[in-house]
Amino acid sequence: MEEQKRILVVGSLNMDQVVQVPRLPVLGETLLGAGSLKLVPGGKGANQAVAMARLGGAVTMAGRVGHDPFGQQLLVALQAAGVSTELVAIDEEETSGTAFIFLVEQDNAIIVAAGANGCLGRDAEHLTRIEEALAQASAVVLQLEIPLATVEHLIKAARAAAVPVVLNAAPAQLLSPDLLRQVELLIVNEHEAQALVTALGTPPDSTMTSAESREPAAKDVLTQARALALRLHEHGVATVAVTLGAAGALLVTRGDQPGTGPLSLYEPAPRVQVTDTTAAGDCFVGALTVALLEGQSPAQALRFAVYASALKVTRFGAQSGLPSRAEVMAFLAGDSSQA
Repeated sequence: MEEQKRILVVGSLNMDQVVQVPRLPVLGETLLGAGSLKLVPGGKGANQAVAMARLGGAVTMAGRVGHDPFGQQLLVALQAAGVSTELVAIDEEETSGTAFIFLVEQDNAIIVAAGANGCLGRDAEHLTRIEEALAQASAVVLQLEIPLATVEHLIKAARAAAVPVVLNAAPAQLLSPDLLRQVELLIVNEHEAQALVTALGTPPDSTMTSAESREPAAKDVLTQARALALRLHEHGVATVAVTLGAAGALLVTRGDQPGTGPLSLYEPAPRVQVTDTTAAGDCFVGALTVALLEGQSPAQALRFAVYASALKVTRFGAQSGLPSRAEVMAFLAGDSSQA
């Protein structure tokens, strides 16, 4: 049997330091947190790699960690999830990336210290190894917690090798219009989508074109998000997904028939008890990527991704809370039986 072609994830690896707080402190204030500090492997790149591996993808992670205990723990966590770490380099000068996460009720606030992540792409030999793996991949998945110059370089390399690019444009940064046109699948939240459209210089048209949507809970939010996604799609991004938190997600892609215009899909999120929203977006990225590469229809893939990320928020921790494929399928089947 032919070996499954690998997804290459190039991105950040962070050790998340998590504390629960009743609210965020004001400047100069000392605030007592609840319980003890928890250390959880994270980083947008590593989270997405683990999410894809648990959901059935064959995944290789490329990145950098420091020569320190956190770096070793991050590697072990990836390997335990079945992710290949042969392209994760050990930086002898910088420490491993760290994220400071404050959990506040059903939301969070995060500060990231890039550490070794900020050096990804500066080592010519390491970058060459990544490019060689990229040329053999089924897709390359990128985020913006590593140097933008490295992201731009790899998108161009992927384009030259005819390898589809999945870009999670987070945290929000200004991206050139030409770069966006080289992205096959763009995944953003509504704030990131707004920033990208604003950078394009023309306001989105809020008119809904061809839409195959399930009725939204917050019509104005969905209408604006769809307008932003349509604008990005019209600019040349083949498929645009916008996550809407508890409201679910929408996806705009090419229509099934020539001349029919873009297809717009909406999937509401199931109601769940929220424990920790950290990495919910990363879970969505991983699930949508795996589902589309498997050949699921856009509607099926969007539903799979929304339910996977909804299941994630019921559990604590970035990577520790990511669900398996069997768990997502059971969740989908249970929800369908109650519909």
